[in-house]
Amino acid sequence: MNNHFARFTICSILTLLIPACMGVRHLQDDEYLLRRQHIEGNDAIADEELEELYQIEANKKFPLIPFAPYVWIYHLGKNNFDSTKIEGKIEKIKEKYSDKIQQHEDNKRKKDKLANAMARKIEKKRRDLAEGNILMRWGEPVSKYDEKAVQKTVDQMKQYFQNRGYFNSSIDYKTNLRGKRAFVHYLIEEDNPHIIDSVRFYTSDTTIYRIIEAHQQESLIKTGDNYDQNNLVKERERIERLLKNQGYFDFSRQYIAFDVITDIRPYGVEVNMVINDPVKRGYHKQFTIDSVLFVTDANATPRQADRSFFNYRGITYQYYEKKFSKKILDQRVFIYPDQTYSIDNTLNTQRQLAYLDNFKFININYDTTGNTFIANIFTSPLNKYAMTNEVGLNVTQGYPGPFYNLSLKDRNIFGGLENLEITGYFGFEGVASATTKEVYSSVESGAKLALIFPQFIMPSSQKFKQKAGLLNPNTVIRSGYNYTNRPEYRRANFTNALVYNWQRERRRAYSFTLSELSYINSDTDIAFDSLLIDLENDGNPLINSFEPSFVSAMNFMVVYNFNPDDFYGNKASLLKFYIESGGAMFNFFDPRQLEINKPDTIQYFQYLKFSSDFRRHITMGENKGIATRFNFGVAYPYGKNKTLPYEKFFFAGGSNSLRAWPPRRLGPGSQKPRESENPEKDGPYDYSIEKPGEILLEANVEYRSKLIGFLDWAFFIDAGNVWKFYENPVFPGADFKFNRFYKEIAVGMGVGLRLNFSFLVIRFDYGVKMIDPARDEGQRWIGDNLSITNWRGEPGQALWNIAIGYPF
Repeated sequence: MNNHFARFTICSILTLLIPACMGVRHLQDDEYLLRRQHIEGNDAIADEELEELYQIEANKKFPLIPFAPYVWIYHLGKNNFDSTKIEGKIEKIKEKYSDKIQQHEDNKRKKDKLANAMARKIEKKRRDLAEGNILMRWGEPVSKYDEKAVQKTVDQMKQYFQNRGYFNSSIDYKTNLRGKRAFVHYLIEEDNPHIIDSVRFYTSDTTIYRIIEAHQQESLIKTGDNYDQNNLVKERERIERLLKNQGYFDFSRQYIAFDVITDIRPYGVEVNMVINDPVKRGYHKQFTIDSVLFVTDANATPRQADRSFFNYRGITYQYYEKKFSKKILDQRVFIYPDQTYSIDNTLNTQRQLAYLDNFKFININYDTTGNTFIANIFTSPLNKYAMTNEVGLNVTQGYPGPFYNLSLKDRNIFGGLENLEITGYFGFEGVASATTKEVYSSVESGAKLALIFPQFIMPSSQKFKQKAGLLNPNTVIRSGYNYTNRPEYRRANFTNALVYNWQRERRRAYSFTLSELSYINSDTDIAFDSLLIDLENDGNPLINSFEPSFVSAMNFMVVYNFNPDDFYGNKASLLKFYIESGGAMFNFFDPRQLEINKPDTIQYFQYLKFSSDFRRHITMGENKGIATRFNFGVAYPYGKNKTLPYEKFFFAGGSNSLRAWPPRRLGPGSQKPRESENPEKDGPYDYSIEKPGEILLEANVEYRSKLIGFLDWAFFIDAGNVWKFYENPVFPGADFKFNRFYKEIAVGMGVGLRLNFSFLVIRFDYGVKMIDPARDEGQRWIGDNLSITNWRGEPGQALWNIAIGYPF
């Protein structure tokens, strides 16, 4: 009865909404709603490229929903829009603030403040006049069929095919009218592309000719390729960059012209490139740097005494006060006297100096007056001391707790552009007790100290350091202390590390930790000790985290960012590899020999760990796209301990993993969790205990789209699990086996709502278990529990996630 009533109610609401939301009732008698546009006949050029040429767009709709709600939102706002009323408000604002400004005629500061406030309020109202109220901006007017716009789209497509080498292509359209709705079909006959038969270039400058000829293999225009005008544009940019790196300071792509001849043979073209000479000088000049001037305090207040001069390796440094090591600065400068001008050397100098985090700005210009070519480098120091603080709210297992971060930075602490960073942390977390059903506050505090050197601290020559300067090298000496105070235990962690970082071309970043040493000590109560023993019997080695431990490790990480300027741009990808060796030094001696007074009281670990993380984002149009991620990891313990430090295990589940499972509670394999004490409320299993694993497989796919205003929505599918290396009959199904692991892949799916403020994304994800490997084989598919009236499934099948930022 209830199901029938729900269906009837939904159908009734849709019946009322669809005509209004489709916008048909907003049309005049001779107008039609543009319902859909479709492209037919194209093979070589994708639909997505041609759809960008539409001069008119159909109204946006939600997937699987046959109407356009944005039209309804727009007209809801339009019905409450009164331009006369807004204009009246603008006049009132002017009158109000004009009177106040007159009252403070003698107070310039107050007067300017009032004037700025008036301008901001008037600008806001004028925006409402131009763009409509907030509902009109969030929504969209009904999309009306416009034959002129459709014809312009056809013209744009013809030009696009011409530019791509399909000179004989044919494009037409037909419009089908069904009632008040218009369906447009673009009919394309691509024909064959034109092929480049020959490429020639002409210039009167023999030096330029030799340079281009020497780099001909880099050319983007090659015989046998399809003609594409985009490649001509890119070739002009390539040659401009090439010549600017060979001393041609004032060369411009405007001097490069192409002549494309298409009547040689059917479907063949000849491309002729001509480099014209400048009209005024009559030839292209190569510039050689005469001198380099580096002013380290360009914005300093002039003083009675002139700046000091100091020459180091051909560069003249100027400053009022000597602050920075010229030896270190020299490693980040790639412009020298008697050197041919190079735009790459200029940009690299600017970029590497900016990476030092000691200057507000870096400006490099060239002075060509007086028959000399002088390079000027102007910098202005940042404040020596900087302090940032942050107050926020942690959410752990649904219980909020405040935290406070304080960071202090001392720049150029030793005069060699080293930076000292000190960070302190103090916070409360709402935590469910592990031994009782109560909730209490856990206090966590800590401090980190990092000393950052802008070079590799190792024995090396000045020549090596100069070459390494292109890689933004730095050496970090880091120490940290973390203390957790809970009623069940107190835990302290001391860490020291020596890290080398560098990067290449902004796309590849490397980090090598030569040594990371950690000492962990804990104090636990009796009830918690009993719980740890029970967990160990269940296969959870959490007890290792609360015994005195010494962890030594060496690791290496590389990150490939294939679109460093905008990861969420079109077809952006990121790939990360991480490898770690723990306790390798213990291969050569027994660590227990170091424990003179208390042998066997401190745990030592030996292990190898590898992980990879691949992410890809594909834009599918304005404000929508698909994001994917694939994670793989292996951590292999060896030696006498044959276990990992707890922090080195892999975990699955949570807001950045499989969102239908609680954080770190999935797996391992098909091992069954403990049975729930309250299955009618919490579901069949108790997920209060974390589930560590030594092998990780995880894949995620998420469709993201703008909903309205600052609200986005997403649909996602998550899959994966963790496993153990070694088989243990006490914990069946936890180990990894090739003949069954694919049957133990957990799958969850769901929808999400995101508050996207550009600088901050607050995420609400609702995940539902679809395949649960903890169930008996043959009963793992539990998607049948879902329905329109029961979208939560059985108890414990669905889970809300709240997080900051995107999951990947």
